[in-house]
Amino acid sequence: MSAQQLDVKKSWRAIRRDRLLIVAIASIGLVAGVAYAFAQPPMHTASSMVVLPPPPSADPEKATGTQSVETQVFIAESAPVLHSAGQNLSPALSTEVVRSRVTVTAVTDDIIRIDAKGTSAGQAIQLANAMSEIYLVFITTGQGLPGDLGKKTGARVLEEATSARGGSMVLHSGIYGGLGALLAAIAAAIGVLIRARGDRRLRLRDEVADAVGLPVLASVSSYRAVDPSDWAQLLNRYAPSAVDAWSLRKILHHLNLDLKAGPASLTVISFADDDKARPLGPQLAAFATSIGISTAIVVDKHTESPPGSVSLDIHLVLVDRDAPHLDGSTRTTSTIVALSAGTVTAEELARLAVATAADDRTIDGLVVTDPDPFDRTIGRVSQSQRRSSSRLPTLLTGTARRTR
Repeated sequence: MSAQQLDVKKSWRAIRRDRLLIVAIASIGLVAGVAYAFAQPPMHTASSMVVLPPPPSADPEKATGTQSVETQVFIAESAPVLHSAGQNLSPALSTEVVRSRVTVTAVTDDIIRIDAKGTSAGQAIQLANAMSEIYLVFITTGQGLPGDLGKKTGARVLEEATSARGGSMVLHSGIYGGLGALLAAIAAAIGVLIRARGDRRLRLRDEVADAVGLPVLASVSSYRAVDPSDWAQLLNRYAPSAVDAWSLRKILHHLNLDLKAGPASLTVISFADDDKARPLGPQLAAFATSIGISTAIVVDKHTESPPGSVSLDIHLVLVDRDAPHLDGSTRTTSTIVALSAGTVTAEELARLAVATAADDRTIDGLVVTDPDPFDRTIGRVSQSQRRSSSRLPTLLTGTARRTR
């Protein structure tokens, strides 16, 4: 798989992951576009036509092409005509406003059309008719125009403006609202991609496994525990979903802690500021107890497990993200690292692995809490195997289809 394909997949995952943010920003753009549409109401358009008779000439062959329709269009769009037409309206419009609202085009060599816009249908009709009338005045009377353009030519209005088109506020606001939402969504997506490009946090199970070369044993939904009452609720009444219960059982089975042969011990290491990973140890303890394994939790590294017949001791060890140390913590038969998706970088996880090895410990596996909902990797295949294989095992959703 090429680096470009990987970048496209990573970009698409980033956009899907932050889709709610993009939708929220697009909604703001929608509101802004609609507000702009109301601030700039839709314009109505009316049209009038003026017919120009062929110029007089004794020789018909010489008369052909002597009348320049481009010249007539230029005259109609000239400042004197625009100014006079604007002053004939009530309220009057400036020359620049009329220039921005009027378009003169040549329909044929003898007919020009004047399209005029207005904030209302009546204003658009008045402006179109005023333009045609003023234009006729300028070309049929001596109004300081050069040469014989000031002489009477017999030009007349072919069609007056009687109705206007356009001006639908619903369509106008819909166009500007949709455009605002689209531009805002594009800007938000670009921002998300820029942020994702510089984000080194590990989100996929394969990325976590590759960072330290250890398998991901399972993925579990985290339990929100903030105050002591939450922790008490977790220890006494924790009831995992069927998926989480199976994942917790897989962890115990992989570590040979579900044999109830005891005694056994397990160290669960997590970063001190990873709120979603810290409850994993108590979750394991509560689940082990629910399936008949007597379990004790050891929180302080200097304390010992309570006396009595306990099959499983779970030691909770919190380490610093920048300088992890395990000195003084009790050694156990198994050790796992709990971390939540999107909170740890490869460097931080590698520092923890080095600190664990320095304490003469072996990490038996990793557990990811709150995995990325778009993660279809499993974190159980080595990096070298992934590079050499074209088809990799992934997490499947939905029902399987029968193949022939």
